[in-house]
Amino acid sequence: MIFLCGIITLDLSPAPTMEFDTIAPEITLNGENPLIIKEGDDFNDPGAKATDNNEEIEVTTSGKVNASDPGNYLISYTATDATGNVATKSRVVTVIPRNHGTIYLTFDDGPGIYTATLLDILNKYNVKATFFVTGAGDDNLLRREYNEGHAIGLHTFSHNYSYIYTSIDNFFEDLYKIQNRVKNVTGYTSYLMRFPGGSSNTISSRYDGGQHIMSKLVEEVKKRGFIYFDWNVTSGDAGGTTSSTGVYQNVINRVIKDGNSVVLQHDIKKFSVAAVERIIKWGLENGYTFKKLDNTSFTAHHGVNN
Repeated sequence: MIFLCGIITLDLSPAPTMEFDTIAPEITLNGENPLIIKEGDDFNDPGAKATDNNEEIEVTTSGKVNASDPGNYLISYTATDATGNVATKSRVVTVIPRNHGTIYLTFDDGPGIYTATLLDILNKYNVKATFFVTGAGDDNLLRREYNEGHAIGLHTFSHNYSYIYTSIDNFFEDLYKIQNRVKNVTGYTSYLMRFPGGSSNTISSRYDGGQHIMSKLVEEVKKRGFIYFDWNVTSGDAGGTTSSTGVYQNVINRVIKDGNSVVLQHDIKKFSVAAVERIIKWGLENGYTFKKLDNTSFTAHHGVNN
């Protein structure tokens, strides 16, 4: 008989543990969320991409958009990695009715401390507005208004009724002063303007010595190449309205369906600026187009009362 002997070595170290991936993929939406399209337009889904451990993986899409039926729709994106971790993300698509009118948002008396917030809101919705500016505020805000594509109008430099409505010379000295400020800050020479108090104001009669200065000014500004704008929708923020809800209700109740609405607001009023996002959402959801004023726009002239 043959006996084999040897030494058997046992590995008593713990068995290696298996690591399991518990982290879901990351989904990034292409394009905007929410996405707004007009009734009847083609809907092209911008899609989404998913990555897992820095590698791109497949994304599946669910949900439908009926571009002929205004409303809100939900598109969902799903990605599953090799170990079964699932990620989902959704996009809201809003189909708005076809144009029922044009809204011109206009803001007087700035720039002011709330103008930057207003510009952020306008930029969020890609809405262009018109600013009738004075000598107030930071040049950087004025420059930002222009650089972001908004219209810059003139509202006199001082906005001092007791000075500008004393004489035609005083008025134009003040008007040219704000025109020069805009030119120096932006490089743009504006000929769009709005009279403090509007062309229909009667407060001017307190200071003009009975010369009916407004009747003369509305003609003289045109002779000098200016275009003046009044408004046909007031937010009430210069009067008895002191809340953002009040401003919102005033505007949406007064806009002109299938027409042109020049809305008067003031970006020096915090509560008025706070209403703008709701106004924009309402307008878009109800088929209105937002535009800035230019030299071909509806002027909304008032009747002259002095």
